[in-house]
Amino acid sequence: MKATQFLKNGKSALGIVTDRGIFDAEEAGRILGKSFPRTMTELIGSSKEARDKLAEDISALPDPPAAKGLYAPVITDCEKVLCIGLNYRQHAIESKMEIPEKPVLFNKFANSLAGHDQDISLLPDYKEYDYEAELVAVIGREAKNVPEEEALSYVFGYTCGNDLSTRDLQFARGAQWVLSKSFDGFAPVGPCIVTADEIDPGNLHILSRVNGEVRQDSNTSDLIFSVSALIADLSRHMTLRPGDLIFTGTPSGVILGYPPEKKVWLKAGDIVEIEIEGIGTLRNRLI
Repeated sequence: MKATQFLKNGKSALGIVTDRGIFDAEEAGRILGKSFPRTMTELIGSSKEARDKLAEDISALPDPPAAKGLYAPVITDCEKVLCIGLNYRQHAIESKMEIPEKPVLFNKFANSLAGHDQDISLLPDYKEYDYEAELVAVIGREAKNVPEEEALSYVFGYTCGNDLSTRDLQFARGAQWVLSKSFDGFAPVGPCIVTADEIDPGNLHILSRVNGEVRQDSNTSDLIFSVSALIADLSRHMTLRPGDLIFTGTPSGVILGYPPEKKVWLKAGDIVEIEIEGIGTLRNRLI
């Protein structure tokens, strides 16, 4: 199943993505006289059987009600936005940093979430804005002390993410990883969540484009710590809850890794796209 969220009467509402378009789950339920999930959080809390029946019911509608609002972040009320740094071998090398022996964790906050096609504002205080294409895992059930071999069963699904960064702040005043990456809108996610049963997180083509030019072009097989290893490690230290997001790291090709004479930082007017095999393309314009 593919699902997303869109803005309906100023609030986030659940959309089911089909070959015929994105359909309003709540309105489809009203037509059929059934109670369907109204948000992504409610969908995550439902059983697989209920989700399969939802998809079946919507596909059977002769003219399902279309979702007409702008995209919202694919989830809007998560407890945690967890991010892993230096988790692709080639990215660690281009950043001239040692391959980490354990996952390097930092975090973002709910204010950083943005939706597909949403404009993102850049503060004039800084100049070195950078993109980071990332596979994002969405936790589906409470996870504590999860063994690595069972970890993927705790994932609801996967989406595309862009860990936007401000490099001139990140490396100023010490290592300001959190502050430099937590501006409003600096964690766009979307355009949809694909449920875990349809995705192999260890072998996905991942790329980024700026104004149509490919900047990153890699595969999640280059991950240092797999999604299952990350969940096992994180759940030993904290309880992961349904809807929590894990940005799993970015591959090589970020501006930070370019030689000085080739560094051209992101600026207002640029369009950044993150594309991941099996999920789709997340697109945002910087303003």
